[in-house]
Amino acid sequence: MTSEFDELLRGSGATPSPASAAVQLLELGTHFALAERAAHFGYWRQEISSAQPHWSPGFFAMLGLDPDDVRPSSEYLVRHIHPDDRVKMAEEVAAAMATGRAFYYRTRTWRIGPDERVFDTHGDVERAADGKISALLGVVREVTREVAAERKLKESEAAHRFMTEEATDIISRHGCTGVATFISPAIHRVLGFTPDEISGRRLFDLVHPDDLASVKCAIADAKRTGATVTYEYRGRHRQGHYVWLESQVRFVADPATGEWDNAISVTRDITKRKEFESDLQSARTRAEAANHTKSRFLANMSHELRTPLNAIIGFSDIMVREMFGPMNNLRYLEYAKLVHDSGGMLLDLINDLLDVSKIEAGKFELHYEDFPLREAIDGGLQLFAARANEKDLQLSSSVKPESLQIRADRRVFKQIMLNLVSNAIKFTDAGGRIFVGVTADERSMQFRVRDTGIGISKEFLARIGTPFEQASNDPARTHGGSGLGLALVKSLTQLHGGTFEVQSQQGHGTEVTVTLPLVPPQAATRAA
Repeated sequence: MTSEFDELLRGSGATPSPASAAVQLLELGTHFALAERAAHFGYWRQEISSAQPHWSPGFFAMLGLDPDDVRPSSEYLVRHIHPDDRVKMAEEVAAAMATGRAFYYRTRTWRIGPDERVFDTHGDVERAADGKISALLGVVREVTREVAAERKLKESEAAHRFMTEEATDIISRHGCTGVATFISPAIHRVLGFTPDEISGRRLFDLVHPDDLASVKCAIADAKRTGATVTYEYRGRHRQGHYVWLESQVRFVADPATGEWDNAISVTRDITKRKEFESDLQSARTRAEAANHTKSRFLANMSHELRTPLNAIIGFSDIMVREMFGPMNNLRYLEYAKLVHDSGGMLLDLINDLLDVSKIEAGKFELHYEDFPLREAIDGGLQLFAARANEKDLQLSSSVKPESLQIRADRRVFKQIMLNLVSNAIKFTDAGGRIFVGVTADERSMQFRVRDTGIGISKEFLARIGTPFEQASNDPARTHGGSGLGLALVKSLTQLHGGTFEVQSQQGHGTEVTVTLPLVPPQAATRAA
């Protein structure tokens, strides 16, 4: 470098003194170091006769190293190069030394992932006066960003190519006149045409005449607003019949003029969807008619059954209480009690049917009031104390906090609790345990009924909450019931703006969780 600097000075006609030459050489070195940092490159030089290489300031800076802390060495570099790249680097350097030619290799740092760094090294050999190789020089530049950009570009190109060639949707581009300038191969699968047959044509030519006006209106909206517009229409197949299509179109403006000069369109075949929608609509109409008929029948039947049932329950109650004198035969008294209890069970079933019918018809009304949960829980559990004792069941409860209040329909909440506790007692064998718990956060309360009963199989768990579904179809484990209880609980919970969840394992019990807002949205709105 000194000889070159001297030559430069000779050419200018100046005769440098040793001191001035040293100063200018130092300045030149400083300028070169600045250029290294600005261009994000550095260099190393390895003399054949020396074990220690020379690293430039830019090389230290690029690696994030302090020259005072790290002693340059080839071993240090090799340790920080990814193992998969070490062989390639060694081969390139060895070939350069054997042939005297320039070399190039790309290396990655040891850590692969978000912190990976990539470097390109371009190098050459230096020769002594006798022509032998005296040193190797490598210029190193970090190319991490370029590599990441190249990778993204390749991935984008591959994805674009795959999308256009393999997608089932037609991807097309149109000029300002509506002529197709590009169309993907999917058009052959959808409409039977090849891209060459369509290229240069207006796709309006394939639109069903009855749909042409609505298509043009949709495209005009897309061009006017610049938004993506979706529209449906019938397109003519190459064989002459029509298929239902759905297109999404968006116009792209010319960056120079701002005018809408191109449109991008994605079109798919929705014939099967249209057929399904038609069938679904027909089925929905039939189902709604059948459901309306069923609800009307249940309501009428329930009202008709309640009248004689009230008489049966009332008179059997008089007989059980022996209001007009004792019954001389105890068996008659037992029969009267059975008639009374059976009538009560049948009335409960009819009331459930009526509630289900009202909910399905959207005529079930909630009457909100504030009430303490502890009082409601204790009052409900008192009704089951005798039944629990008969089956030797441990019935316990917990309300946290004890003073917790909720705004809800008190009768409906009691109905939810009675249904869940009744189910738990019904499906829990003698000696089991039933726990009723209430916890709350700032917005909602969780009401849980947990038992150690027979549990519910996975097969039936998914259908729990559907009217007339029961958790067991095993005739050996028949416990009675219509299957309306949990369905009614679920519907009443949802009417309150809450959620209903069942967790169970066959043979290990069941836990039902009803989550209700402390102040339901409907009640909050009315209160405001």
